[in-house]
Amino acid sequence: MDKRIIKTKEAIHKGFYDILEKKDYDAVTIQDILNESGVSRSAFYANFKSKNEVLLSITSDIFDHVFSHKLDEEKTHDFSKSNILDYWQYIEHYLYHLSEEKELVKAILKNSCRSVFLKETKEKIDPLSKIIIGDQGEKYEGIPMALSTDSLTETIILSSEYWLSNDCKENPETIVSYIKTISGCK
Repeated sequence: MDKRIIKTKEAIHKGFYDILEKKDYDAVTIQDILNESGVSRSAFYANFKSKNEVLLSITSDIFDHVFSHKLDEEKTHDFSKSNILDYWQYIEHYLYHLSEEKELVKAILKNSCRSVFLKETKEKIDPLSKIIIGDQGEKYEGIPMALSTDSLTETIILSSEYWLSNDCKENPETIVSYIKTISGCK
């Protein structure tokens, strides 16, 4: 991706965070985001159609990277040589990126856009939960797959929220171990 586009998106995300610290999402306007980010209206609309698209792009940025098959070593973690069949690593990787974006995500979670962000997060995590539950085989025999999957997904999301609310004091590996214990997964 072009460096100018990346820089513009980063500025918009930062402006979005800054305005969410001052105003509720429902009251935020595109002009507010433009004022906070210093991005021109034309640059904004070249990347986004609405403030909702800005919110959705934050979720997408986190998950598109986490599920990418081309991973590079990063400052805080290295999943570049990971086994793509270890699905818990995806949860761990997701947590690393939540930590890197913790102020922005915390601002979203304390705002009226919380439900949109959590819905998108659930949609991204559900397929992983389904695979993890499927790998558990007989452990969940007799329990509907949808119930088991929803339960694991909600445990992941609630654990993430707990972790963020405690300023990410534990490392992602510890949170994954908590999730495994709570959900009864190995």
